[in-house]
Amino acid sequence: METSQNETERPAIANQVPIMAHHSEHNIDVQDFLEMRMLVSLDEASRIIGSKGSTISAIREGNGIRIGISKAVPGCSDRILTASGDVNGVANALGDVIEALLDSYNAEEGQKENDVSVMQKKKFPFPFLNHILPLPSAQEIKDPTELKNIGYIRLAVLNNQLSSVIGKQGAKIKGLIEKNGVKIVASKDFLPDSNERILEIQGFPSSIASTIRDIGQILLNDPENTGSNAVGKLYYPHLKNAAENDDFKTTVLVPESYVGAMLGKQGNRLNSLRKYTHTKIVAARAEEPSKEQYYFFTITGHSTKNVVMAESMLVKNLETEMERRQERHEAPETETDS
Repeated sequence: METSQNETERPAIANQVPIMAHHSEHNIDVQDFLEMRMLVSLDEASRIIGSKGSTISAIREGNGIRIGISKAVPGCSDRILTASGDVNGVANALGDVIEALLDSYNAEEGQKENDVSVMQKKKFPFPFLNHILPLPSAQEIKDPTELKNIGYIRLAVLNNQLSSVIGKQGAKIKGLIEKNGVKIVASKDFLPDSNERILEIQGFPSSIASTIRDIGQILLNDPENTGSNAVGKLYYPHLKNAAENDDFKTTVLVPESYVGAMLGKQGNRLNSLRKYTHTKIVAARAEEPSKEQYYFFTITGHSTKNVVMAESMLVKNLETEMERRQERHEAPETETDS
């Protein structure tokens, strides 16, 4: 059964909406920053990555976002894909992921012209990978030949964030369905050892992308369920005992040029923060390279309060360092007599 990697094996890109300090030099704005997590099978992950990473690299570069997939855990049939960046970029990237999967599966020999995609018919040992929604039918669309181009996505969403997406008496989720022409359903059960549930969206890739864009806006416009308030126990593919995985996590994204200041001399500044907040803090660069380099400072602890405190202090340190450098850059040079 799927469970969780130990702390050293967990991917750097794997959390809820991360906190990012605003800084014009790197064009970062917390107001528009989103991170989404997608549950994928091992086979889907392989197709998304593509030959020598070509497919995932094209999606990353085409949308100007960060995207990565957690390492495969022996004995587990699933992995987590994480996309982070501005709302439009993340939404379009995930739409491209679904389109890439459909293109790959539809090219298989067993794919019929007027039938649902082979992608839709896959069965998995891990129940959360299997469909919640019924398969689409030809009666639901105008052109039966387009049936094979209907895909789906499994978003892993924290329960409190999911409540925001569903809305009072399901009003928001009904609006998403009507506006974007998709089907949406949330799993009743939580992913193992986590506070996350699956939000399954079925539709054409462009419709899925527009739905994710709307979901992103819902989350960003609900301060009670984003950033620090969205701290929760996230799912990771794992094989360890659930009792050993009782952690809360969040992430702070730090530009590479500021990492040294956050660590301090010989790592003393970060060590002091760890001790003061009783948390684990790991700094790591994402596996996939990009033009702009950032480090993910992953904060883990047994207490939500401690994780939030460490997050707040780390963000404050980053903002202070950014302001200090900006002031030094803007300071006029002292004139001297000739």
